[in-house]
Amino acid sequence: MTNTISTHPFEPFIPENATKLIIGTIPPYRFCVNGELFNDDVRFYYGSRDNEFWDLISKVTNEKIVRENTEQAIEQRKSILKKLGIGITDIIETCYHINGKSDDGSLKIIKQKDIRKLLKNHPQINTLIYTSTFVKSQMNTVGDKSYHTCIDKNERTFSLIINGKEYKAVVLYSPSPNALRGVLEETRLIQYKKVFAI
Repeated sequence: MTNTISTHPFEPFIPENATKLIIGTIPPYRFCVNGELFNDDVRFYYGSRDNEFWDLISKVTNEKIVRENTEQAIEQRKSILKKLGIGITDIIETCYHINGKSDDGSLKIIKQKDIRKLLKNHPQINTLIYTSTFVKSQMNTVGDKSYHTCIDKNERTFSLIINGKEYKAVVLYSPSPNALRGVLEETRLIQYKKVFAI
């Protein structure tokens, strides 16, 4: 597994009304390399059956999320993003999932997507939503000054200048199973309600 390069399987999804952009890392190894998903996986961002992202969004929006490997489940997630005015992408184009693992520490030899170009093509976006602190560290290489300025440490908000434009950035408590052990669900839910409120 360590010798097989993982290529991101999805294009960015950005509705016309999107003013916020979710930026993650890359889907799990099975999504990127062989595409053999479980029946309760969804072939879309944060579609792993182990990831809590869409469960949290379900609680915020009061929409029951379908967890199945169907086109209906994909379209449901796109519909929710359109309602929220949010786009979604990942920062990694290719990498190695060491030993097939998906935690941030196992992602090596990373080639990033061109986030600068993506933002230039969607000037209506003004807020970036990172799904982990690892994404924030990767985004440091994208900014004009290569660093984030803290706005509110408790709220996990920052600012970053890209292509001469200032963006607000929010670092979510990660929804991945490996990152959930130290954060209460209530804490994450409070944050998600603030970030994803309609």
